[in-house]
Amino acid sequence: MNRAWKLAAGVSRRQLLAWSAAVGVAGWTGCKNTAENVIFQSRSQIGEDSSEADAVVTVGAKTVVSNTEPLVVNGVGLVYMLAGTGSSPQPDGWRAMLEQNLKKMKRDQPINIKELLDNPERTTSLVLVSALVPPGVRKGDAIDVQVTLPDGSKTTSLQGGVLFPCELFTADTTGNVRSWLREGTPAEPSGRLLRGDVWAEARGPLVAGNFVPETGSTTAAPVDNEGKPAYRAGFIAGGGTVIKTRPYHLILNQNEQSSRIAASIAARINSVFHTTHEPNLKIAEAKTPELILLNVPLLYRHNHYRFLLVARQIPYNPVRPDSPYRQKLEEELMDPATTLTAAVKLEALGGDCRDSLRIGLESPSPWVRFAAAEALAYLGQNDGAAELARLAEDHPALRVQCLKALATIDDAISTDRLVEMLSSSDPELRQGAFIALRLADERHPALNPTLMNRSYWLHRLAPEAAAAVHLSTSGRSEILVFGDGVRLRGPVQPFAVGTEFTVSWPNGDKHAKVTRIVKGRDEAEVREVRCAPTLVAILGAMANLGGNYSDAIELVRRAHRAELLHGELVVDAIPRELSIQQLAQYAKTDSTLARANLDVAKVGTVRPAVDAHGFEVPTVAEEPITPVGAPIVRPPLNRDPGRLFGPRRTPDTPILDPAVVPAGGQ
Repeated sequence: MNRAWKLAAGVSRRQLLAWSAAVGVAGWTGCKNTAENVIFQSRSQIGEDSSEADAVVTVGAKTVVSNTEPLVVNGVGLVYMLAGTGSSPQPDGWRAMLEQNLKKMKRDQPINIKELLDNPERTTSLVLVSALVPPGVRKGDAIDVQVTLPDGSKTTSLQGGVLFPCELFTADTTGNVRSWLREGTPAEPSGRLLRGDVWAEARGPLVAGNFVPETGSTTAAPVDNEGKPAYRAGFIAGGGTVIKTRPYHLILNQNEQSSRIAASIAARINSVFHTTHEPNLKIAEAKTPELILLNVPLLYRHNHYRFLLVARQIPYNPVRPDSPYRQKLEEELMDPATTLTAAVKLEALGGDCRDSLRIGLESPSPWVRFAAAEALAYLGQNDGAAELARLAEDHPALRVQCLKALATIDDAISTDRLVEMLSSSDPELRQGAFIALRLADERHPALNPTLMNRSYWLHRLAPEAAAAVHLSTSGRSEILVFGDGVRLRGPVQPFAVGTEFTVSWPNGDKHAKVTRIVKGRDEAEVREVRCAPTLVAILGAMANLGGNYSDAIELVRRAHRAELLHGELVVDAIPRELSIQQLAQYAKTDSTLARANLDVAKVGTVRPAVDAHGFEVPTVAEEPITPVGAPIVRPPLNRDPGRLFGPRRTPDTPILDPAVVPAGGQ
């Protein structure tokens, strides 16, 4: 690392900041304070309160938002509890790193590292671990983890494996660092690896292989030389824990950089927003004359983008209740063409605008009612909760925003409506309602969670709903079962689940049978459990026999492929989302949301980056509607976890099979 910093000698400060923003070794990873996006603004005088509605200077006019890119973190880990499919690591740099990591663990428990890595029973394997640390994340938050095998590994399958605790850190190579310092551009990874800061810790049982839910699909899981499934990659939903908070950055424009202005902006932001997840943590803190740290308020914890959008609309100087600016916003709130922008700006004025927003709830326009109800929710009010629930049910184009707002309302009026949505026939609505309810109150009895063998959560939901199973490729390890427990279509001939379990439902028998065969050193141990022929009961039996999340997913895979599930199987049925900029364009001409509700189905399931649409509120000027699903023009960014630590894969593609077509597919 010393050599890298010596290379920086004589380099301009501007080049050094640009390099730091890209490589992730320094603490400014993700910053985008470039000359192109800095807004030059003449300095206004503190204390002035313009009487002109269009002359109000906002925080956004003096700053740009930065540190908004996801942070790529990597590590070298050990997967254990493999069923003879592992291998000894090759004597290379990866093994050296793994041995060094395991030596740290010896302080907590004795480990014979050589015996562990070179296990003759092949129960372990070296793996490369990667994840994305999102911007604004809080200490203790969970993130998804991906696991791959390095090139040349002799491990044949990661099925049934558990990841030993390992650190995930930022990294880059000396070749890329030199390229940034000399030319200001990235290069292909080359040279010696430079290790940066530790950001997360990963552990837990992983789910390996591909998931092909469509019956009759020609896409098959990879196989080894013997024709058996070969699972050489995997994921752990929510398997990483972030170890430190990562705030957003506000960078002052070059002609605004002073300690006085930075402190004034921080004070204005703190006067509008109040509580964070930590009692002594401020929302805004001026660190230098050019940098303000932003922590997400508690009410915006599920919608960081909304927070950043609103924060930039806070007037630099306080606005009087009778000012022309406020009166103009109240008028624009009632016009569908300007209501979304006006609601954001009223929200930025703070709690004394609640009465103005409540008037919008009486509007005949769904756009106005939505804008007012959403803003009230983020101001801590439940007046618009019932309206948000109705809009979520009736208008898919507004669903994500409504559900996020409902999740912030700490009141039964919100959670009761979310519980009702769990019985919906729309897979995306019931999945979205489940996520929102869990975010609002993870102990709500309607969630009905059961921790299965300390490995994953099983939720049995809405007994009166149609039978269905929901799986997710991200978030956390869980299986959602709606309805009566999802009965099997029997009788069922014995079929294998993984390497140890067998499930069957003999003809004429009222009970299904789950068998586990564990191979010991001397002889195999056979254990058997009989249970009701439902997916819920069989999952419970497998957990009682020691089955984990990977075994549970494998059961669902096999049962679906064999058409044994008496119910719908849905993967990643997450509601689709239009940006506020896109919604504002529809609001000018689509008074009933008929077109917007159709077009939102074309949106992909991968969520855009927090800064994908910028942080400017929509303008009143007529603009053509951006085609839904069209690629967003953004600066190039390496979003490929494992790029340094493993084989290249398609960016933003989940580890599960890309042939999966989620409910309401494109």
